[in-house]
Amino acid sequence: MNKDIGRRAERELVNILRNYGFKSVRIPTSNSSSNPLPDVFAIYGKNLLSIEVKSTWEKKVKVKELQIKKIIDFITMFPLKGRALIVVKFKGREWKVTEVETVNDIVVSEENSIPLHEYILRIINVELTSRESVVMT
Repeated sequence: MNKDIGRRAERELVNILRNYGFKSVRIPTSNSSSNPLPDVFAIYGKNLLSIEVKSTWEKKVKVKELQIKKIIDFITMFPLKGRALIVVKFKGREWKVTEVETVNDIVVSEENSIPLHEYILRIINVELTSRESVVMT
């Protein structure tokens, strides 16, 4: 992925997340860095998101093991519930997301991922339900 295209997609994702009420930032770093840093870091309530962002005209994109390791290692540094995500902008179509838990190469396609807005709404609903149960007890 061209670096400018990648940066643009990362900025766009940060704005999408902010519009849903997430606190989110793009972490500008070189992919060759050995530090466990995601492209985008976001938080909503007690939900921490470590995100690798991809943008493609294709119907699928391969994400390498090292990139997966970085986003998983990043979330393990925090006491909050962390989610390692691959978020792909399938250009001309829609943003899709896949949650990853194991370190290995992965191919994210339109078929094996879910729409980003659905995933975001799930997180928001879980957080709101959690808040309501705390208030009621």
